[in-house]
Amino acid sequence: MKSKQGGVFTIELAFVLLFTSALLVFTGDIAFQLLSRVSLDRVSYSLVNVLKERTRFYDDHLSMTSAEVDELDTLAARLLGYAQTSETAPYGMRVEWMVDERYSFFDRGIEGGAPCIPDDSLKNRAHLAPKTSSDKRFPLYQVTLCLKADSWFNQFLGKGAQHYIHSSSVMPGR
Repeated sequence: MKSKQGGVFTIELAFVLLFTSALLVFTGDIAFQLLSRVSLDRVSYSLVNVLKERTRFYDDHLSMTSAEVDELDTLAARLLGYAQTSETAPYGMRVEWMVDERYSFFDRGIEGGAPCIPDDSLKNRAHLAPKTSSDKRFPLYQVTLCLKADSWFNQFLGKGAQHYIHSSSVMPGR
């Protein structure tokens, strides 16, 4: 009977609207995270190119100092759209280099705290550095950026709201 089915439409509409809103939140969350990842990729690639080209401007000074990493951190903050450095911004940076088979790194933690750890460290990529004709390896540089991101979909589901998006770029020096 039609009179006994009056509430069925309302219940079905509630389920459809709930599903549609969850789908929209999920799609928006994925789009925001992809845009953040693209931004991190662009900035990490730019910073590793700055490191690679350092030898043109700083003679044979291939290793990094803490002051130079601070300058890279300031540049990263500006490229990511933050007015301040990583001590107050929601991103972290790790700069790694391998010169003459010696591995070193500097960390700038997320909001001055947790370090930004890459998925694959430069220490494991030493074989990627090209060799000169005299069988000497070029320096190898890696910049890893990670960004603290809020997940709208996880909030919608009641799970933890924050996670980290990572991006690494590797480049041989000159």
